[in-house]
Amino acid sequence: MHPLKLTSLLSWAILLLFQLSLLWPGYQIDLYWIALAVFPLMLPAMGLWREQRYTYKWIGFLTLIYFCIGISELVSNPELRMYALGTTLSSTMMFLATIYYARFLAVRADSR
Repeated sequence: MHPLKLTSLLSWAILLLFQLSLLWPGYQIDLYWIALAVFPLMLPAMGLWREQRYTYKWIGFLTLIYFCIGISELVSNPELRMYALGTTLSSTMMFLATIYYARFLAVRADSR
């Protein structure tokens, strides 16, 4: 497995876990908002596993939403500091890995 694909999948799983971490008993967040945060991450799951280049290209835009959420929570809500830091770092890692892996897939397709 290519290291960029592994990084993409790992950061996707970490980002998903951070969104699901809002279910911990200490947080007072509605289940609706948690479902709204988790559902978009489930959409590209099959494309990530099947190495569909189109999925790797558009998921970068999806991660920017989570990056914005992480940055805003990092600045405004000290209770969710670990969630915000994890969301920000994993979305950044996912953004970079998916963009470069999409480029790798394009180069590999052109060389065939």
